[in-house]
Amino acid sequence: MPAVSVIVPNYNHAPFLEQRIASILEQTFQDFELILIDDGSTDNSRDIMERYRSNPHVSHILFGESNSGSAFLQWNKGISLAQGDWIWVAESDDYAAPTFLERLTDEASRMPNCSLAYSATWWVDRQGKKLWETPYSDAVNVYDGLDFIRHKLAVNNSIANVSECLFRRDAFRPSERHHYEQMRLCGDWFLYVLLAQQGSVVEVKEPLSYYRQHSTNISSDAEQRGLTFLEGAEVLEYMIQYCGLRRRDYARGWGHMWARYEHLYHFSTEVKRKVRKRMSNHKSILTWHTLYSLKQWSK
Repeated sequence: MPAVSVIVPNYNHAPFLEQRIASILEQTFQDFELILIDDGSTDNSRDIMERYRSNPHVSHILFGESNSGSAFLQWNKGISLAQGDWIWVAESDDYAAPTFLERLTDEASRMPNCSLAYSATWWVDRQGKKLWETPYSDAVNVYDGLDFIRHKLAVNNSIANVSECLFRRDAFRPSERHHYEQMRLCGDWFLYVLLAQQGSVVEVKEPLSYYRQHSTNISSDAEQRGLTFLEGAEVLEYMIQYCGLRRRDYARGWGHMWARYEHLYHFSTEVKRKVRKRMSNHKSILTWHTLYSLKQWSK
């Protein structure tokens, strides 16, 4: 059995697909299988994937007849086929440094109860040019899972994207996937919470992943529609109920984030109404939102 199962979920990322797959096949750590999944692309992504069918690392190539509309459904499809002890969901428009797997598997193996490991990331544009310099560090931080949730996931998702993560397959709970697989924006956040509940988290501060920003990223549109709060409230309420989150862990931060996003993304009247209704059960967040909004309006 391979040590790592690498899952590449793809939808219309043909311009980036070869670079992504090459960055996997050129890893210094070679004990992995590669699972390629296309979610009904209308470009030439399938032709590119077919070129790798005879590669010894490739264990599965799956083609969807139509787009499912959910990246998270594709993740779960790949995980269901995975044989490795570790899972790397390598998004098709991102790419990685050659030492990504070597470094993360090495650091994760030092912690027998590690359920999730992740590196820092470079943010790059469509052409791969760095948008800003990520501070280099060889530091490694280890967190108890619930402490990681409290300090890194309580207010927002501090992990930039899934391509920089490695998680243990036996920490993934298929019965819990309903929490996130229909989400548009916050499914990765919810998955990290579920994984952190199962063990410790290792943070490698060295930037080893390249996170591409371009016009097909869904995050900006989703945030403008208030999904950080409409979907994020589900993540928050799960953490409150099952991870021991207290008001002091999240209320002020959520209130500030709400006021800032509302101003930054110019929420429509309808989005404002939906978000306020969704957050109505969290009086402490509403209070902080009001205070930060008044501060913003007074400028």
